[in-house]
Amino acid sequence: LAQGISAQVVAPSSHQGTMSPPHIEKLLDGDDRYEVSSLSDLEAYVDEQLKTGSYDLDANLAILKLYLLYPAECKVEVMEGILLKALLAFPSADFSLCMYQIPEKYHQSLREVSQLAQQLEMAKFKAFWKMAAEAEILSQVKEWRTSVQKFIAGVISATCRSIKNEELLELLDLKQADLDKLIMERKWSRSKEDKEIIIVSTASFESKRVVVKGPTNMTVEQYKEFANAAASA
Repeated sequence: LAQGISAQVVAPSSHQGTMSPPHIEKLLDGDDRYEVSSLSDLEAYVDEQLKTGSYDLDANLAILKLYLLYPAECKVEVMEGILLKALLAFPSADFSLCMYQIPEKYHQSLREVSQLAQQLEMAKFKAFWKMAAEAEILSQVKEWRTSVQKFIAGVISATCRSIKNEELLELLDLKQADLDKLIMERKWSRSKEDKEIIIVSTASFESKRVVVKGPTNMTVEQYKEFANAAASA
């Protein structure tokens, strides 16, 4: 696997992955959005998202905002559910956005899901799967494994041109038959020279040759720039 893989984070997306049910849409668009009486419907909606695989960032952020307005109403299990859904939204920045809305005094109680997110954010995928194997909290989220594998596959495609079959199995936590299916789905291919090498990107990595002319009286910084440019030529 190419060194330096990193999980690129992009901007969050509101109402990501689903259309809000009519009663939730009405609640979010009206004055009731900031009323404590709205919490029961919104909290039930989080449970629905966990069970069905849908995802609504805007509704979940509304809950966290209400928890800030009414601290006595905070429920750790609901915040955990919100973070679990945000975890599966990588590479978006949803997880960080949600964490910013949660008071620090609850962070220790949410440590497990935070550690899982950290492994994904740092592209420590093997460590993630090892941790996930012991994380019972993931069992409440429908299709969590598929979502994570899709994210990891996207990172690999964006940062590597090719990768060994064995390494890919470990990074995606897949069996060979499932990997063969994924290769077809993502239109990857096996190298003609070595069938154990998977081509995951056909993007051109060719670099243009740089002609460098060094100044006669160079400062230390100018010398470093000249040396770096020459090395990349």
